[in-house]
Amino acid sequence: MKISDRFKIAFSQKNFDNYLKAWMRGDDSTLPEGPVDADTAMTYTAVFACVRVLSETLASLPIKLYQRQPNGDKRDLPSETLYDMMHNKPNDEMTPFAFKECMMTNLNLGGNAYAQKLYNAAGEIVQLYPIIPDKVRMERNKEAPYNLIYHVKQNDGTDKPLTRNEILHIPGLSIDGINGLTPIGYAAKAVKLGLQYENFGYKFFKNGARPSGYMSVPGELSPTSYDRLKNDFDKNFSGEQNVGKTPIFEGGTEYKQLTINQADAQYLESRKFQTEEIARIYRVPLHLIQNLDKATFSNIEQQSLEFVIYTMLPWAKRWEEALNTQILTDKQRKAGWFFEFSMDALLRGDITSRYAAYAIGRQWGWLSVNDILRMENKNTIGDAGKAYLTPMNMVSMTPESAKSIALEIYNLLNKGDSKHE
Repeated sequence: MKISDRFKIAFSQKNFDNYLKAWMRGDDSTLPEGPVDADTAMTYTAVFACVRVLSETLASLPIKLYQRQPNGDKRDLPSETLYDMMHNKPNDEMTPFAFKECMMTNLNLGGNAYAQKLYNAAGEIVQLYPIIPDKVRMERNKEAPYNLIYHVKQNDGTDKPLTRNEILHIPGLSIDGINGLTPIGYAAKAVKLGLQYENFGYKFFKNGARPSGYMSVPGELSPTSYDRLKNDFDKNFSGEQNVGKTPIFEGGTEYKQLTINQADAQYLESRKFQTEEIARIYRVPLHLIQNLDKATFSNIEQQSLEFVIYTMLPWAKRWEEALNTQILTDKQRKAGWFFEFSMDALLRGDITSRYAAYAIGRQWGWLSVNDILRMENKNTIGDAGKAYLTPMNMVSMTPESAKSIALEIYNLLNKGDSKHE
């Protein structure tokens, strides 16, 4: 084969097509076989974005300790130690936001969130320290099968067994109800494919954002001339830093540029679809991860509301029930204590919708001025804002009045015949 032909192959359209086919087969994959670990998955922007949205959203919600009253109302318990721990200071090193964000990140990458409980001298839980899921191995106690043992790997390589009383465990989606499924493990192929798209794009654009083309040399080059020409060209005219430079050739050498349309290979469309795949796994609306292709001003608010109801509410329930069963004692639960996230801020619509809803509640008597101000996170106006209104056409009805009206309606419908009273 002539060296000129070797140049044509090295810089040809066919060569690029062969590379594309190899990439599609996975022959050039640099990713390991088997499950994808959390660190690798987080290098994929779609996974990073979804995990960040879920973690930051839940972390922004305050969680409070309440007590149910005999009449069905609930009241805050801000003076209790558990309230202070979950709402103000979960441990000596983290803010409440950082603690909840860390636990949610572990849930969305590892399928489980663990935290070690620390007690004070009075036997109260006073601190919670997150544990990386990879360091926890769970098994049932052989002597007491219904008691779980959590083996936590220490820095020195040893395992420290902890009981359920020493561990807060929040599982994600689960088959057995105990162990949460790892989203990254079950969606490993989808994550790997997304990473391969990014890897391909990186390699493709690395050399000046387009394939080089090919050189045509009259006659035949010696191996020395071939190596010199190739190395000089790669050094001076390939890569981002050399884009736009004008090559100068000698000895009648011609350079012909090739143009590759990536859309023909559906590269960009495939990358977008893979982003949708990851968003589908985490049930995150595309507009929340900066994909606005299908978003409109009319549907974003509805999608955001659906995100709260169908995505964040189930997560909040997982948290609340885990805290109620693993943090509160039997005595506290029987006394009506319970943890609850405050999701009012997420459920707010636009200002026009909110004010219209407040107006309805105010006019029909179940909201006072102070109630509305509290929901808007504003100070109340004192006793003047405590009054509840009653529409003038609405009056209380006694049983006798109800019976009299019913009889009158019956007589009208039956042409005054009251013998069936």
